[in-house]
Amino acid sequence: MSTEKKKWSKKKKVTVIVLSVLLVLIVLVVIAGTSVLNWYCKTADYELLKTEQQVTLIAHRGYRAVAPENTAPAFEEAGKAGFWGAECDIYRTADGVWIVSHDTHTYRMMDKSAFVEKETYEDLMKMKVDNGSNAENYPDLSFCSLEDYIKICKDYNMVAVIELKGKNNTEHYDEIIDLVNQYGVEAVYISFHFENLEKIRSLTADPVYFLTSKISEEDIELAKSLENCGIDFDGRKEENFDSGMIKKCIDEGLEVGAWTIDDTALLDKLVENGVTLITTDNITK
Repeated sequence: MSTEKKKWSKKKKVTVIVLSVLLVLIVLVVIAGTSVLNWYCKTADYELLKTEQQVTLIAHRGYRAVAPENTAPAFEEAGKAGFWGAECDIYRTADGVWIVSHDTHTYRMMDKSAFVEKETYEDLMKMKVDNGSNAENYPDLSFCSLEDYIKICKDYNMVAVIELKGKNNTEHYDEIIDLVNQYGVEAVYISFHFENLEKIRSLTADPVYFLTSKISEEDIELAKSLENCGIDFDGRKEENFDSGMIKKCIDEGLEVGAWTIDDTALLDKLVENGVTLITTDNITK
């Protein structure tokens, strides 16, 4: 029997090398993707802090430092802690119910995976929250509807700070206004999409804030074009301080808010620069 090794052709060697490299890249992408997903889903270890600053505090997605975000307990805890307002994020279900959720998909917060706007309210309510601060204390917790959120705001005399997500469903914004008016709560509307704020302004005179990561001249001009509109920016970005844009907003007569501020030293700096509205996960008075 011949013991001579069979030689590979050059083409075959190249093919094997390319496939090996592709396999390694796929593995690396999967590992990186899993790491990012785990980071995104991980609940922060919040330190509960106090401030003596004369500033308006909004509980980000409710008091999410002590209860799962955007749930009834998170909004109730915000009320008990004395927040001026509680912020929520809303989408509209397939059967026309406004539901509170930060993400378009349920994966991060719930025990089942689905796109919020493609499911009925009944089907969404069958899902259970399995993530967030102290989630283990709420084994039967599910979604909070916009109506239930508004009821909680009324019970605790909090301002309803409603973030309008995405660019769709604007034709149904009258349903939101009707709920707010029905329960007689004070409301503020916020969005990264200026078109959403324009639509809300056509329905109500309630305050609106244009959300932006980094304040620009264009942002300021847009906010000025809409009555009773302020700027709400990422207060963690140094460039918002360095550019002088906070002062520019104030000089132009705009109310200024900042998000998401979880450090009292940074809060102090923002207040010193004229910011009057602070959205936070963990700071109370």
